[in-house]
Formats: sequence, structure tokens, C-alpha cells
Amino acid sequence: MAQDFSQRLPYLMRTVSNAMSQQLERTLRRLSLTHAQLAALAQLGLEHPGALSGAEMGHRAGVTAQAMSSALADLEARGLVERRPNPGHSRVVDVTITDDGIALLDRAQTAARDVEARALAALTPAQQRQLRAILRRLMVSMDLYLPDITP
Repeated sequence: MAQDFSQRLPYLMRTVSNAMSQQLERTLRRLSLTHAQLAALAQLGLEHPGALSGAEMGHRAGVTAQAMSSALADLEARGLVERRPNPGHSRVVDVTITDDGIALLDRAQTAARDVEARALAALTPAQQRQLRAILRRLMVSMDLYLPDITP
């Protein structure tokens, strides 16, 4: 006898994640951004004025090095990031965000917050905080990258 998969956590999380990702993708398209590009800008925005390597950004975003390299090449061509050889490691390229990149990141994050607000509208503020806390706890327990941001 088959189990009711609608009660399984992977099914529930994947379904919600896919729906939110599709909505975010449509929103980002208006800004000529992809998920990987937004992830790169967001990570660099947190590090600003510091730099990150493309490999580290790919790891943190959960995308392949090739996908992140492609995202960064487009962002660089648009003047949103700059890439420079790492002075200590000849095979590492450091990436920094430009002022134009920060401006676009601000617009993209505002748009992403709107997508998030629509998705979470059925939850009370307390439920939203609880959901975030549970998801963050799961990320830590699964050894996933989670920025250490103190509000």
C-alpha cells in the first residue's frame, strides 16, 4: 500500500520551494538576473568591500562551479562585479561587487521580499519567525551554508 506522499517533508518542501523559485525567477527576469546571479550579488553584498572566489560562491549557493562562473561572467560584462587574480593564490580569482552591482542587488532584494511576502501571507508573523527558525536549524544540521548575520 502506498504512503500518502503529501505528508512527506521532502515533497512538501520541494513543492513550496519550486513554486517560490518560479515566482522569483519571473521577478528576476524583469531585472535581467538569474537565481545564480542574485546569489552571487547577495553574497558579495554581505562581504563588501571584501571579495570571494567564484568557487566559494558556487559552494555557498549550491550551484556548480561552471554555473557560478557563467553567472559571474555575465555580471562582470554588465559592470556589476569585478574579477581580479588573488595575490596569494595564482589559480584563484577574487570577485568584488561594484556600486552598480549594489544598486541592482537592492532592487532585486526588494523584489524578492515581495515574492516572499506573498508566499507567507497566510502565516502570522509569529509563524513566519518559527518557520525561519526551523529552516535555519535544518540548514545547520545538514551542514549547509548559512550566513552569520546578526540583525
